[in-house]
Amino acid sequence: SGACPAARELVSAIAKRSDPKIFQGVNYGFYTDFHPLSYASTQDPSDAAFNRPLGYEPDLVAAVDTFAGKGMTFDPKGIGNPFSGIWLKSAQDEFDMVGGGITALTQRTFDESGSEAIRFGAGHVGFRQSLLVSISSAIARHDDLTSDHRVGVLRGTTGEARLLVLTGITNADGVVQAGTQITLEDGSTVVAGAAGTAEELRISAAASSESVAMRVRLIPATANEPQVVYLASEDALLGAVVDGSIDAVARGEIGNSIAASEMTGLKVTAIDSSATERGAFSYPATPAGDDLRQVVNAVVNCLTDGGRIGILEWLQSDGSVFQDRARFLR
Repeated sequence: SGACPAARELVSAIAKRSDPKIFQGVNYGFYTDFHPLSYASTQDPSDAAFNRPLGYEPDLVAAVDTFAGKGMTFDPKGIGNPFSGIWLKSAQDEFDMVGGGITALTQRTFDESGSEAIRFGAGHVGFRQSLLVSISSAIARHDDLTSDHRVGVLRGTTGEARLLVLTGITNADGVVQAGTQITLEDGSTVVAGAAGTAEELRISAAASSESVAMRVRLIPATANEPQVVYLASEDALLGAVVDGSIDAVARGEIGNSIAASEMTGLKVTAIDSSATERGAFSYPATPAGDDLRQVVNAVVNCLTDGGRIGILEWLQSDGSVFQDRARFLR
């Protein structure tokens, strides 16, 4: 691969650096609940298996470790629900990089103060949003959704954000339509645009208004928009669409397609072909973070053959493609 000589050069230069230890025991935080992108075999943080990563991204990181030999090693640590804001954890002392099927958005690089806290690496996987529905469902497009439908999402995900934009519940900037009722965990309700309310409510993939951060249900302002139900995990979402508690799950096409292939009675529909997002790892916006990002980017570029080998090839190889390439190309 033409990308590999540069990767080999960067890896070989690590030992000659004045600070080679920054590449040893890299603290890699991974999201534990996004099958097949990034997950653990348990969602119990007290179980050792919570820190054993599985999936496309962890396999890619493990192959980076193999390619780098003794020059770079990774120590994985699970990050459980909620998903919202996990990309900013790479700016914390606990982690050096974070992954988990995170869509790389410029808005997500800033912390609450508006300062750049993290930087994303090169995008290594593409996402399109979709709906997972019962095989008997008549829902084929987002336009088919009405206030009679209940759509399940996870807070702070691009699945949530794109659903709200595509159905008109928010505009492209995440501003919530006036009249929309948002129920919170404590049972109270906030109404967008209510009289005497100065705050303009926002819900986006980067952040949301503090007053609706703990949202659990959203009742639309018009009959042409769906109810939105917020559940705590992917398992809860899948269980709810199977038992009919919700009519659809708004989520990436990859995860929904895997679920439909593994579970009977489900299908993927309403694929959003208008926007393809790129998933990437996050790193602290520091010189050390930039150094790590540069090396991992180069090796990932080699292992994916400049982006030509992705999740479909990984699935077809039963997860071995990156390790095979790492051993052959190192």
